[in-house]
Amino acid sequence: MTRMNFSRETVDGWSHLRPDQDLLGLAVAHRLIWCGRLAEEILDRTAIACGLRRRGDYEVLALLRRVEPTPLTPLQVAQQLLTSPSGMTGKLDRLERQGLIERTPDPSDRRTIRLGITDAGRTLVDEAFTTSLSVYRSMLDGLSPAEGEDLERLLDKLLSRLDELSALHQPWKAGR
Repeated sequence: MTRMNFSRETVDGWSHLRPDQDLLGLAVAHRLIWCGRLAEEILDRTAIACGLRRRGDYEVLALLRRVEPTPLTPLQVAQQLLTSPSGMTGKLDRLERQGLIERTPDPSDRRTIRLGITDAGRTLVDEAFTTSLSVYRSMLDGLSPAEGEDLERLLDKLLSRLDELSALHQPWKAGR
């Protein structure tokens, strides 16, 4: 069964059980979840093919590359990538062992470490970015350019709302 069929069957199953409910939110959320999972799977395989362990390693290198020449702290990287600082430590250790990033003491605060990308990391992430662009384009192959722009605009709008909901202690009460 394809993910699309599973999504349709999920919504259809609930619509039979609860015909009194508007299930558009369920239909959209279910598809977004599966789109996200599939995109992550595809991008993980792409990162591996580019010589990285996982997509998360690519995200760290890409972030450090984009903010150059400003080095970031490990906490800043974790916050920007929405991951836990403890989960970031192993990833940073691995990237440093591979010679892709470097940790340097902050000149103004010796307790703080700054992260920078090395020449090897820069080369690797630039190549991975080029490869990733072809994957991103493939993801939109079934859409016209106008549909792609519409989708981006709508997803921006939805992402803004999801940011608002994620800040709430009880997001399930927001629609009441």
